[in-house]
Amino acid sequence: MNILGIGFLSEASVAVVRDGRLVVAISEERLNRVKLWYGIPRLAIDRALALAGLTLDQIDVVATHGAAPPEPDGEPYKAKEAAILASDLPQDRKEDLIQQLRGRLAHERKVLAERTPAYLREIESLGRPIMLFGHHECHAATAHYGSGWKESDVLTIDGWGEDGSSSFWHGNGVEMTRRGKSHTFDSVGYFYGSITKALGFIPHRHEGKVLGLAAFCAEPKSYGTISEMIDYAPGEYRFVGRPDRGYYVPRMENLPLKRFVEGFTREDVAAAAQRRLEEVVTSLIRDLGGSDRRMALAGGVFANVKLNQRVAECSNVAEVFVYPNMGDGGLSVGAAWLAHVRKTGTLPKPLDTMLLGPAPTEQEIGSLLATSGLKYRKSANIDDEVAGLLADGQIVARCSGAMEFGPRALGNRSILYRATEPDVNNWLNKRLRRSEFMPFAPSVLAERADELFEGIDAGTSPARFMAITFDCTAKMRREAPAAVHVDGTARPQLVSPQDYPAFHRILTGYRARTGLSAVINTSFNMHEEPIVCTADDAMRAFKDGGLPYLVLGDFLVEGEKVDLRG
Repeated sequence: MNILGIGFLSEASVAVVRDGRLVVAISEERLNRVKLWYGIPRLAIDRALALAGLTLDQIDVVATHGAAPPEPDGEPYKAKEAAILASDLPQDRKEDLIQQLRGRLAHERKVLAERTPAYLREIESLGRPIMLFGHHECHAATAHYGSGWKESDVLTIDGWGEDGSSSFWHGNGVEMTRRGKSHTFDSVGYFYGSITKALGFIPHRHEGKVLGLAAFCAEPKSYGTISEMIDYAPGEYRFVGRPDRGYYVPRMENLPLKRFVEGFTREDVAAAAQRRLEEVVTSLIRDLGGSDRRMALAGGVFANVKLNQRVAECSNVAEVFVYPNMGDGGLSVGAAWLAHVRKTGTLPKPLDTMLLGPAPTEQEIGSLLATSGLKYRKSANIDDEVAGLLADGQIVARCSGAMEFGPRALGNRSILYRATEPDVNNWLNKRLRRSEFMPFAPSVLAERADELFEGIDAGTSPARFMAITFDCTAKMRREAPAAVHVDGTARPQLVSPQDYPAFHRILTGYRARTGLSAVINTSFNMHEEPIVCTADDAMRAFKDGGLPYLVLGDFLVEGEKVDLRG
């Protein structure tokens, strides 16, 4: 059975599931070069079908999200309004909050009554049978089915998605039973987004900057204020937002949070928000009781790698799985897997790779290089050459093999450098026009991970896809200081020969020359651009960044010799 999954929200994407196996997945932004693009991913549909060797007529069913009531439930809004009116807030503040609540309700009505149906009509125009699923149901499916576990506890958290802002499920075989749900204005994602906005960053885009800043303050003085903005309801598996304490409700217009964070440094506020995020999420997990639980996680909030570490450290958690494309870009896969389950009554194949996109062909590379004006040659052993260049202290941009699906570059669309120089985070980010507060992530030989990180057992699975942090050992801090954050953690990619054969050969060759098991790995793109997809994208970014070496398949390209630190 051939299933085409379509996601139309931020980072709209397409997935092809054939007989239960995910064979292709692509985000539209990688093709149209518009970061976080949303809408019907027409380019990705065409490319995914071509990669799968299918025509649209061969698709048995198209699966997507959007199964939601045409009208949002207004009762929770009325209850929240009543609570605001009964509070001791000044009258003008009450009126402001109620206006925000009503604005959020109006926005949800518009989405459910107009935008989502319009997208679904476009999908219907493809002329294939359609199956609809709920937003958080799709997130939950990526986590439970992707994990490969027969039984799991499934938690999804994001900003808002058609039917709520979080959900808690129990997965048992093909069945997923929802046991808890949070409303829009109880959104953990919106709580963290409000902090992002208040600190001068772009919400739904720069939450990672807040995470990075948080490590620079150990004891935030703003915690007492920030902690009151979001809470957990014991025994109900849901969160409780407090808009009266400054956390925004609708779409971050007229943001009152500023008054609550004035007088504190941004590092202080970020640290308080991160601590509270970790507290409320782990409160739900501890509330489950028991022991040896397997937690399967999805939704944009779980892009927060430090949060994922805290989940793995819970005493009742034995193992964690984080779906690697945890945000809305993963909805296409969840919908396709749900359709497979409904149609066949069988489990889909567990996730085994995120290398699911197009690969540059030798013909494409050859045509591009012939007109590039750059020096290049085909290598008989490109992986060993890259290892040698890295050992010699060179930067290598790599565009080779199938493109990764999701927010992390996992070696095939990466910029690589040795991890021995802490100042690389400053000069290379400047070269790429980026402003970050976390160091670059390390890619490490999986067989050496125990030497470099503490307590990795529960988080080995997300570490395959760079989705969790660990505390670093003294050896890691000594050998790879460029990849260690100020709090002593790092966000590794564990590179095994099974997952990443070519990249593993590079790291093995690097270790043979240097005795070191880690290199820094940052995504191959310029600031605010999507990660490169094609050889042409790679060439443009390579020239724009003024980088010295580019790998395109088996070809090694030399750039202009410039002072990268200048």
